[in-house]
Amino acid sequence: MKFRTEYIPVRGGTIDPGKPTVLLGSCFADNLGERMRRCMWEAENPAGTLFNPLSISSAIEVMLMATGRTGGAQTEAERLRRFEESLFERDGIWLSWLFNSKLHGSSKEEICGEFLERSRRLDTLLGKGEVLFVTFGTAWCYWLENDYLVANCHKQPARLFERRRLTQKEIVDKWRGTLDLLRSLYPGLRIVFTVSPVRHLKDGFEGNKRSKALLLLAVEELCESSDAEYFPAYEIVNDDLRDYRFYASDLVHPSEEAVEYLWEIFQATYIDEKGKSRLKEGEAEYKRRNHRPLA
Repeated sequence: MKFRTEYIPVRGGTIDPGKPTVLLGSCFADNLGERMRRCMWEAENPAGTLFNPLSISSAIEVMLMATGRTGGAQTEAERLRRFEESLFERDGIWLSWLFNSKLHGSSKEEICGEFLERSRRLDTLLGKGEVLFVTFGTAWCYWLENDYLVANCHKQPARLFERRRLTQKEIVDKWRGTLDLLRSLYPGLRIVFTVSPVRHLKDGFEGNKRSKALLLLAVEELCESSDAEYFPAYEIVNDDLRDYRFYASDLVHPSEEAVEYLWEIFQATYIDEKGKSRLKEGEAEYKRRNHRPLA
């Protein structure tokens, strides 16, 4: 007797763990990146945690603009203008509406310096790497009263924002331009989309399901109209594991066991035997470096 429908990995193009990997988007991207780093794989998310597709796209654009990769011959001040327009001060700390609160500074100069460093890091990693993973978390977005899309509300009063769910067309139209930009700057870069299995229950059961459905349909359309790829993290958790024992204590995020299971399927999909050997050696090295003797 079988008591669960098991996902069978389908081999995709091989990914070399010896090259850097960029993971942008929701906290699931951070989960996967952390698992990669435990194998000494250079995997980073320079943009920080971002949940909705439009904010992820905007972050890519504004960061690459800051490096001078786009926009032609501009001064640094001109390249930073769009980022500076997103800044505001809260209790003596400078934050950006385009990023989460981990990007902050005690002054405008400090946050701009940190942003430039992250932007240059993103450019370097995309130039050296072969793959970019993009994880969409939710189709629900927040706009300031002046119709300015924010990536994070930064605990500001709810009355400042308008909340609305994106349409499939909005996501696809925005990301077609972003894909074209990435391909023009980094020829040969592979782009793999995922949809986060993390549930956004503040949107309610119905709101979360419809949001995820929109993301899945948008990603399907983007993959069909380009050579972008899809890794089914959402389906693996919700249709293969589909049990609360595979969730953390908050019953929203995948448990460590679920992340490990996704990691195994990820390797079966993208990593060849040589790469798996490298990852095994890297994980052993990571454990040695982080081992703490009892006395």
